[in-house]
Amino acid sequence: MSKSGKVKAGVSEPTAKGEDRGGEESGARPATPGTSPRKEPVKKPKAQQRSDVKNRAVAAVDNARQFLREVRVELTKVSWPSRRDVIASTSVVLVIVFLIAAFLGLVDLGLSRIIKLVLS
Repeated sequence: MSKSGKVKAGVSEPTAKGEDRGGEESGARPATPGTSPRKEPVKKPKAQQRSDVKNRAVAAVDNARQFLREVRVELTKVSWPSRRDVIASTSVVLVIVFLIAAFLGLVDLGLSRIIKLVLS
């Protein structure tokens, strides 16, 4: 009870000795600080377990279908490049790759000749 004589819902009152039981029932073992008491797992009948698995499988298929529908909608919103743009971009990439490959080949050839001169 509070000073006004009313009981507040969900609030535990200290006992007469000044101890706060923290909402525990008398005779119950206190939980280790920072942990919650263990609960025994509830075993379901096998028939219910099978139906749970079936329900999860059906839900997974439904989720996959919904995902694919949303993907299709999003793909319609994409602005795709034209064939001409794709060919031009691909050509630029290929030319740059060949130029870098030639440069690295020349650097490798030069460094290998320098190392041969140093070691001989």
